[in-house]
Amino acid sequence: MKLELHIDSRPLDVEIDDVVAGLLAVRLNLPDGEDHRDALARYLSEKGKPWILDEEHMRRRILRRLILEIADPALVIRHLMADDSP
Repeated sequence: MKLELHIDSRPLDVEIDDVVAGLLAVRLNLPDGEDHRDALARYLSEKGKPWILDEEHMRRRILRRLILEIADPALVIRHLMADDSP
């Protein structure tokens, strides 16, 4: 999933895996079955502040933040169970 973040009014394009996006959506309690791109971009833009150094540094910073947000075994199980429900 491609996202365009705006950190301190500076654009930053990032690409995250759909599974990672799904896990973050679960973490944020976003409704199932909707496009969450805007909500995820807003959330990551806010969490990425302030802009420091260059774009590559900011991309790595955002990815580290994603790992911290979704590194919860209960969250992963909840996401996987939602995929298996009829």
